[in-house]
Amino acid sequence: MPSLQPFALVESGAHGLAITAVNGEAARLGIEPGQSLTDARAAHPDLVSRPAEPEQDRIALLRLARWVGRYGPNRHIDGKEGLWIDITGVAHLFGGEEALLDDIALRLQSFGIAVQVGLADTLGAAHALARFGCPPDAAWVMAPALETRDAIASLPVEALRLEASCVLLLKRLGLRHIGQLYAIPRDSLARRFRSSDLASAVLVRLDQALGQTEEPRKPMQPPPVLSVARAFVEPLISSEALESFASELAAELAAALAAKDLGARVLRLTFYRADGTSGSIAAAMSTPSHDAQHMIALLKEKFPTMDAGFGVDLLRLDAVKAGKREAIQKRFVAGQSSPFLNPSELVDRLVSRFGENAVTVLRPNSSHIPERAQVRLPAIEVLAAESSSRVSSYAPPWPYPKRLDRPAFLLARPELIKVTAGVPADPPKNFIWRRVERRVVRAEGPERIADEWWLSLYLGEGQKAPRTRDYYKIEDQKGAFYWVFRHGLFDGEGASDPPSWFLHGLFA
Repeated sequence: MPSLQPFALVESGAHGLAITAVNGEAARLGIEPGQSLTDARAAHPDLVSRPAEPEQDRIALLRLARWVGRYGPNRHIDGKEGLWIDITGVAHLFGGEEALLDDIALRLQSFGIAVQVGLADTLGAAHALARFGCPPDAAWVMAPALETRDAIASLPVEALRLEASCVLLLKRLGLRHIGQLYAIPRDSLARRFRSSDLASAVLVRLDQALGQTEEPRKPMQPPPVLSVARAFVEPLISSEALESFASELAAELAAALAAKDLGARVLRLTFYRADGTSGSIAAAMSTPSHDAQHMIALLKEKFPTMDAGFGVDLLRLDAVKAGKREAIQKRFVAGQSSPFLNPSELVDRLVSRFGENAVTVLRPNSSHIPERAQVRLPAIEVLAAESSSRVSSYAPPWPYPKRLDRPAFLLARPELIKVTAGVPADPPKNFIWRRVERRVVRAEGPERIADEWWLSLYLGEGQKAPRTRDYYKIEDQKGAFYWVFRHGLFDGEGASDPPSWFLHGLFA
């Protein structure tokens, strides 16, 4: 129930405290934003005031803008006290445009928010109707399709979102309503202004409101490629119901994608709660997919994080990113098993559960130093790049050779070992690794690997030049195979620092 006591928000201005906003009772008494608090208090001593918090207001407006995404994915704030929503293709979910406007107004009013809604073919006309064309006893006003010109003709020129100087000049010229600008020739209207910039501003705003000039709009989020939604009369609370309707939306979106020969790359499921809040979960796919089962399987991984609160009354599933879906032959003959399977679905599931950086693949790197001969990359990014280029950047050998020149397992960093050798340049006779002594029964090598010589050109003062490595494959008395190397040579390289031994890898 509205307060019967006049109330205003104030902030410091050039001439002391000035009013920035008022409630209905204060407005009825003639108190207006921009008025000095001292003057307002002189006329109405019972006026209650509080400091304005513009930053908190902005945050609250952004939260509200996220929530009104239930009425259309393309939306954003409009100034300091407004929102715009593109409801193209959404009204049918609410029973038509009038039912949608009723729903917006009733929900916002139930949150304690005073609202005036305008609907028109253009953003400029909707802005004008909401702020200057809404009747006092109504919460919304709508301009019929293709009748924007007549709908805003009687509105004041302030409705065109002009600067105060433009409005003042128009009124001095006797032009108080938007419709009065229609009959004046463009050249004549421009000549009446002292500045060409002022004339241009008026014409641009008029053309934007009438739809003769496109007005750039930047939504809060990039618009989805395709979107499907479902509204509920009774809010959903149970996880089973949410999962069931999410599955239906996935099937609907998959069909829409397939009809356009597209596959989703990024999915976003947004749920709008009955208390005016919202949340979302997302899933990414390495290759474009319109497989509904795969989509819902990825989203299910995130369902435990969904909080229905007091109930979810609208679900929307967006294909945020999409691409051409390429046909992939998984097997050569129907029913025949093949090792050449598409790993993308498995990668998507693992990434959805553990995160993008937890699932990686190895790719060759142009270096013959073992620890630099490969790089670890996010698997979903690698598969996505290969999918977009249609050419695999790397194909491992298949089948793998029985005898490997390199160990299947490399340590994260070589570990120092204590070695006994018959002759300094010979392979080890025995060695101690992790406090356990191992006797060598067989050795093969050495394989000499020198560091890249050009790296020594960039050594700083006091840094040591890279040393040569001699690698050996060795087998201990228990049949385990190791890959060890001697770091440095005995023939003068680093004579002041004798060679040391390291274990670098293990053979399977």
